[in-house]
Amino acid sequence: MWLGLFNVFRGPWGSARPIRVTKRLQVIDAMAALLSTISIANGYETNAGAALYIGAAPELAEADPPAGVALVPLDAVTRESGPQWESFPIELQAIAYADLVQPWIAVELIIGDVKRAIEQADRTLGSVLKGDLVRNSTRTLERVPGSKTVGAGITYVCSFVEPWGNP
Repeated sequence: MWLGLFNVFRGPWGSARPIRVTKRLQVIDAMAALLSTISIANGYETNAGAALYIGAAPELAEADPPAGVALVPLDAVTRESGPQWESFPIELQAIAYADLVQPWIAVELIIGDVKRAIEQADRTLGSVLKGDLVRNSTRTLERVPGSKTVGAGITYVCSFVEPWGNP
C-alpha cells in the first residue's frame, strides 16, 4: 500500500488502533500510488506526482508547488443485488497556479501524465476492482473569481463488490 497512514488510525476515541481497509480506501490507495509516480525522472512531462492531494483540490498559493494532482472521490452509485456492486467515481484533477506563464499548457500536460499513469495494462488496479477501470469525461474546473488556481478533471469509474456489512 502507498499510504502507511491507512494501517493505523488515531481518532477521537484515544490511542492508535489498526483499521480495516475498505474497498473504497483500497481504490484510493491504488490510484494514489500510480499518481505519485508522475515525475520527469520517471519519463512523464511534469512532476505533478510530488504534489498529490487527496479529498479536494487546494487553492494553490505562491509557496505551493506550481502544479499538482488532486484525487477527489465523488458520490458512489450502488447497484443492488446480493453483495453490493459499487460504481465509485473518482475525479482526478490537474491543477496549476494561474500565474504561471501558460497555466493551461501545464494543466494539459498533467492531464496527459494522469492518463499515462492510471491507464495501465492492468485495468483492475491490482485486482482491487471487479470490472475494468472506465474513463469518463474530462471537464474544466470552475474558477471562482480571484482564484489563483486553474485546472481540469478526468472522471474514472471504479466498480467493485462490497459484501453486506463488510466494506
